Amino acid sequence: MKIKGWKVSPSPFIQTRPTIATMAQLQTVCLLPVLVLLLIDRDISAVVNILLSIAGCLATEVCMRLVDKKVSRGHINFVLTGLLTGLLLPSSYPPVMAFGASFAGSFFSRGIFGGTGANWMHPSAVSVGIAYIGYPAVFPGFLVSPDSIRTVGDAFGALRLDSFLLAQNDQSVATALNSSFLSFFDIRIPEGYVTLFWRSPSVIPAVRYNFLILVSSIILIGAKALDWIVPLVSLTVYSLLLFVISLFPLNDTLFSGDILFGLLTSGILFTVFYILSDPSTLPRTGTGKICTGIIAGILFFIMCGPGGSSSGALFSVLLANSVVPVIEKIEKKIYLASRKAL
Repeated sequence: MKIKGWKVSPSPFIQTRPTIATMAQLQTVCLLPVLVLLLIDRDISAVVNILLSIAGCLATEVCMRLVDKKVSRGHINFVLTGLLTGLLLPSSYPPVMAFGASFAGSFFSRGIFGGTGANWMHPSAVSVGIAYIGYPAVFPGFLVSPDSIRTVGDAFGALRLDSFLLAQNDQSVATALNSSFLSFFDIRIPEGYVTLFWRSPSVIPAVRYNFLILVSSIILIGAKALDWIVPLVSLTVYSLLLFVISLFPLNDTLFSGDILFGLLTSGILFTVFYILSDPSTLPRTGTGKICTGIIAGILFFIMCGPGGSSSGALFSVLLANSVVPVIEKIEKKIYLASRKAL
């Protein structure tokens, strides 16, 4: 009797979220409006740095394929890496150095810290770190000084004291929000926050358009192209620390930190959604992601304080990335110990 063999599909699995390549494509598309706004603002220097950063990542891709013929082809992840790197560089950063930093950071992160989809240091964070070391003078410091905060009593008031330039429609939009939607919750936003949402005063493009970054992040989370656990935990931890103790060293007050100012002026929104949430740099389990988020939130608070520092967030990510291998080793030991106990 002839026995027919089983017919098994070579792909018996169901994808519950987009592939890494698809996630990179979606993130790239969501960041394209930022380029449009940069062109509208005539910030040509920032656009040039972005294009040269992408070129640096492309050069890394070519070198990796020449060295290792097994490197996969067809992925455009280098475009996203270069785009993120360029957005995190100051507009006044020298273009040639932008290319060099992008090439060096991408090459080291892939060649030393892992490979495509396996690097435990985000290549854009490494590139910007190299750029900072190469030319730290063009990176901005804190928007407000401790003396200004002591004088006024809060960080946002100190920013307004330093002749903070409001957007043209800031007052009218704030008035409309206060008299309509926010009135139901008995909340009132002062003048200036609309400007911080729409166009924060920063020479780093990634920190300027907070509203656009927030909307694009919500879209990506809805499309399962971003991990939501680490951003949520890190933002929660940072916000709590900022609200409770950020002003205590300056004027001995508790529970008076300005969360909105901290989130909108430190680049944390862009960093947590587009850099920290990269799946190749995160633990695999939910518990590990929560631990990473807690560590990142604490580091954000240490490096950024009450807000106004657009450089500290990125170095916080590098430090958080360096802890991830330790978290994964601990997770592995716990898992093996639980399997032996069975």
